[in-house]
Amino acid sequence: MKRLLQLGRKRNPFTACLRVATFCLLFELAPSQSAQVTTVPPFVGTNSETWERFGINSIPSGTSILGGIATISGCCMLTENRFPMCSVWGRPSDGTILMDQDRPNDLVTISFSQPVSAFGAYWGSGINCSFGDAPSILTFQDVNGNVIGSDSFFYEGNGTLEWHGYAFDTPVKTITRTAGDGREGFAMDGLQATVASSGGNSALLSNISTRAFVQTGDDVMIGGLIITGSGQKKVIVRAIGPSLVDHGITNPLQDPTLELHDQTGAVIASNDDWMNAPNQQEIIDSGLPPSNNLESAILTSLSPGNYTAIVRGVNNGTGIALVEGYDLDPAAGSKLGNISTRALVQTGDNVMIGGLIITGTGQENVIVRAIGPSLAQYGITNPLADPTLELHDGNGALTAFDDNWRDSQEAEIQATGFAPSNDLESAIVATLAPGNYTAIVRGKNDTIGVALVEVYGLN
Repeated sequence: MKRLLQLGRKRNPFTACLRVATFCLLFELAPSQSAQVTTVPPFVGTNSETWERFGINSIPSGTSILGGIATISGCCMLTENRFPMCSVWGRPSDGTILMDQDRPNDLVTISFSQPVSAFGAYWGSGINCSFGDAPSILTFQDVNGNVIGSDSFFYEGNGTLEWHGYAFDTPVKTITRTAGDGREGFAMDGLQATVASSGGNSALLSNISTRAFVQTGDDVMIGGLIITGSGQKKVIVRAIGPSLVDHGITNPLQDPTLELHDQTGAVIASNDDWMNAPNQQEIIDSGLPPSNNLESAILTSLSPGNYTAIVRGVNNGTGIALVEGYDLDPAAGSKLGNISTRALVQTGDNVMIGGLIITGTGQENVIVRAIGPSLAQYGITNPLADPTLELHDGNGALTAFDDNWRDSQEAEIQATGFAPSNDLESAIVATLAPGNYTAIVRGKNDTIGVALVEVYGLN
């Protein structure tokens, strides 16, 4: 069988640029972890579909399949007994009815409400066609829409549909099928899917925060938040300023404001003083209300995706502030997967300090990155030229240090798929037990500039 496999393909870097007033947010996502897609023989999944229940009929786009865990979308889908595939008639593999689509220019998309760790089906397409044979192309995407792999295969059977099955290290949310030349339809039968398990490790990133010096214009504090998984995630995002004096900060941001933007740049929530929030009581009930009435908080439920939190000072005030995201629903299918904060790194108390809290049982694998010089390509005129990165445990002890990421853990960092793009940038891969940790970003030789500190959960 002719076949071109492209399994475990990494996604391209994602850069979301949010223009608010006169500044532009760089929110850079590294390539996804090296998620692998492997082929598997026929199996019995947790959900199956044979099309017999539909009878001989057309299938409307968005029809529920696989016991309700998925929908199939596309134009002109039919269920019938056989399907012409150029020189042969396509026949069901396990019954009397198959599904086919003879509109190769239209994608067929299977979207899972519960991400799956395995999927397979019996497939067929044209063979010995007068216009040439075309491969079927399957593309696999995770819950964030990142392509984790694809497969391109030709049909060479006698009419009975052939099995093509896959196992996914990263759970898959969407599978699309198209034709390699845009001319050949296909038939499909006997679907199997296995719903992804959360596994025995219940360690979670339940809080990620960053403390930095907030100025004005491009030097406000900008946090990028990523929700992964399925379903909504209830979170509280806070901007803390005046109460930092209780922790020895002599120049706190006296009156912070907070905006939350979705991935299109639209403001979905904002707050100045948390006591004025419409869900003030819900913030209190969360157990995480700010201790100063001038501080800001937004409590909301977010669908999986990318979000941006922007902290400014009222009336262009400046000072040290803390931006935080807390997971309020650890049992949900979605996770607080990452926070990236961009701010001006200075010296002394005005360096950038990221905090992370691991909760639950087991251990969480993380990568922490300090990005500086590569920000220049996104319009940052004063990037931190050579950041250094420290990781401290809850007792303040230094557990890891990195200056240039290739100096140590190079292979391990590359294996995550999150290697920085500039050799002067820093990264630390660590396996962390539940507890509190701190990441400190400084400029080498006390240099200053704008930097991005990021924490990614790798589990």
